[in-house]
Amino acid sequence: MTPRRTRLTLTAALLLPLAALAASWAVTHRQAQQGQDWLIPIQGYDPRDLLRGHYVQYRYDWPTSPQQQTESAVTPGEADALCITGSAPHIRAVWPLSGSPDPAVEKHCAIILRGTLGTRREIRGLDTGIFYASQSEALVLSRKLADPDVQGLIRVRVRPDGMLRPIAMEFRRRPRLTP
Repeated sequence: MTPRRTRLTLTAALLLPLAALAASWAVTHRQAQQGQDWLIPIQGYDPRDLLRGHYVQYRYDWPTSPQQQTESAVTPGEADALCITGSAPHIRAVWPLSGSPDPAVEKHCAIILRGTLGTRREIRGLDTGIFYASQSEALVLSRKLADPDVQGLIRVRVRPDGMLRPIAMEFRRRPRLTP
């Protein structure tokens, strides 16, 4: 091999992993931008662990009807998938879906959420999640989640395959119950 050909081969060998990394990043970025935004009611619990990063843990507070609660043996947090009714970004109600998909039920869904597999232990399917924030922002968010007069909402982007990714945390005043 000539020295020029050796240099070309070496250059190609060094650029190939960089090109693969750039392509992987572009595909991941494109997937993250796809989907619909939805607002999911949440409840705060367990403060973040400062040794592992700055984040707020929360539990999804899925809106279900009393009829759904008595008919289904599976709670929304335990389900493999959830049928969401409503129009983005507002959820009207959810139904747990377990086992194989039923096309008759799925046609009534605005979107179907699927539990994320292979994630950190703090994210348990459709039951709990974490939202990363700066240390100061995480402290403010934790205090707001502890306030009983405020309802926390997590804005998630749901991809076409049903996977969700937290984008932002919002808060609204809880409606006062009149006796």
